[in-house]
Amino acid sequence: MTRAFAVVFLPPAFLWSLTHGFASQFVGLLPAGTGSCSRDLTEHYFDPTGSRDSVLYSSAADDDTIGADELPPPNTDTSILEEVDVAIIGAGLGGLCAGAILNTLYGKKVGIYESHYLAGGCAHAFDRKSQKCGETFTFDSGPTILLGCSSPPFNPLAQVLQAVDQPIDWIPYDAWGMIENPGREELLKWRLQLGPDIFEQGPLQEFGGPTALEEFQALRESTKGLLAGVAIPAMAMRAGSTALIPLLRYFSTLLEIIQQGELTTSTFAPFMDGPIFQVKDQWLRNWLDALAFSLSGLPASRTSAAAMAFVIYDMHRPGASLDYPKGGFGEVVNALVRGVEQGSLGSKVHLRQHVETIDCSEDGSKITGITLRNGRRVEAKDGVICNVPVWSLRSLIKDDKILSKLNNMLPDLAPQKPRQTWDLTSGKPVVKSVRPSVDPQSQESLLANCDMAEMTGSFLHLHIAIDSKGLNLEEMEAHYTVMDRSLAGDGSPSDGPCGELNMIAVSNPCVIDKSLAPEGYMIIHAYGAGNEPYALWEGMKRNSDEYKQLKEQRAEVLWRAIESVIPDVRKRTVEQLIGSPITHERFLRRPRGTYGAATEDYLKDGSTPFPNLVLAGDSIFPGIGMPA
Repeated sequence: MTRAFAVVFLPPAFLWSLTHGFASQFVGLLPAGTGSCSRDLTEHYFDPTGSRDSVLYSSAADDDTIGADELPPPNTDTSILEEVDVAIIGAGLGGLCAGAILNTLYGKKVGIYESHYLAGGCAHAFDRKSQKCGETFTFDSGPTILLGCSSPPFNPLAQVLQAVDQPIDWIPYDAWGMIENPGREELLKWRLQLGPDIFEQGPLQEFGGPTALEEFQALRESTKGLLAGVAIPAMAMRAGSTALIPLLRYFSTLLEIIQQGELTTSTFAPFMDGPIFQVKDQWLRNWLDALAFSLSGLPASRTSAAAMAFVIYDMHRPGASLDYPKGGFGEVVNALVRGVEQGSLGSKVHLRQHVETIDCSEDGSKITGITLRNGRRVEAKDGVICNVPVWSLRSLIKDDKILSKLNNMLPDLAPQKPRQTWDLTSGKPVVKSVRPSVDPQSQESLLANCDMAEMTGSFLHLHIAIDSKGLNLEEMEAHYTVMDRSLAGDGSPSDGPCGELNMIAVSNPCVIDKSLAPEGYMIIHAYGAGNEPYALWEGMKRNSDEYKQLKEQRAEVLWRAIESVIPDVRKRTVEQLIGSPITHERFLRRPRGTYGAATEDYLKDGSTPFPNLVLAGDSIFPGIGMPA
């Protein structure tokens, strides 16, 4: 139950899917047609040689490597680099999916321009060679499990891969481990298995109160209407004036969706706290909050109602399974890159190509392309897809004509700071259960909405490679969710499943894919997703002793989570990397290292005042997650 887990639960069609935000929308606008080598996770994020396999790093400090924020300065070469039909800013999964669809299905020459030396954004994979054992290990940087890839209903990501004829070998499995209170006398271990009635007859009856089962069954019944869109493939979704045409064959389903009204895009609050339904059993509320936090970095009452409905449905249907791509999540990225570059159009993913500006025509009526930091220009005949975090949009606008239009022709005031999900006013970080107040007059333009969108929390990562000799992998799960202070938290009203570094994901993929590590070794990735407040790190210098000490201190909860599975893991470790919110901010260009925008602040689609400029990414509805 982490961002990785969140990925699996976005309804394949009901949430407009990944194609709604960019490729499909854009197509509608197109003409016709302790002894270990301890290093920092940040060291792999920018390789000065461009080789994924290169091992050039000898220091543990963030400052000892070249970051994406330290690219060469602009020069004065303003010649046209190339002409494309569509230029895409950012080679995260959103940009890659858009490019693969446009290249393969619509015959458009696509250029994707990425600052990083690897494609994939937050989902890229990377190799590290251990100086202690000499072996090379492949790590997933972010997501760890999916659902809806190996069997129907297929999620949007799987639909895109199928559409561009880039199959993935998926490994299905049907359970993950739950661990509460690791390292304490109150240690509790249980197993969450997918499928009908297993949850109800197992954990729900064991841990829930006398009304928990009845409430859960009633909740599933009350949310059934939100599942209508599952019958519509994601690839049928469009935006703009032609949106309804491919949906006419699903007319009866459309009527069901329309009957749900605003519930289709609202939060789950009416199902948690009334008036539609009210969950009273505390254990069930905690469980739903844990699921929700993995989806959105927010409690259930602030998470998408449709996403929650799909979780409740899909985990407990016949044939439900989790999926892991054989070879790791880098294989998904590789498949999408192939989808972008296949054929004879000349479409290409350009790495180490930082985009400096989005450009427009002299009269400001249309977007004409982009300019790279090195000064070279790319002319985009049909337009531009901007797959950057919404808070970064302003930094790409240097032309007053574009700025004015994105501001709805209003005066461009000083940009407002984004609101934050985590509240530190009491001294203890707490997730806000209610959306921070918003002045409607301050959000009268697209740019203002982007600037002020509420940011959820950040990440803390621990990647390790270990000597696995003597371990019985058959007795382990491929994935664990570890609740450090129990599912309920420490008992205080401000804690719980959404509490600071309480929910920790432990990905243990070698249990199902031994090809990920050399024989006799295994890789493990433990992380807190959305529950590490950036404010704790703000202003720190990356090369300072204070920063290094804080990384070690904060990572203890991640070590504790892994030790609940492998008690002697520290002695076995041959490579370790710690990634902080500053890591996320600096190397993945995530402002404040954020998980993504809060549900209530998702942009409804990727449209802008320019018909040929489309926004994509995890702050566009349906939001956070790989298929989104």
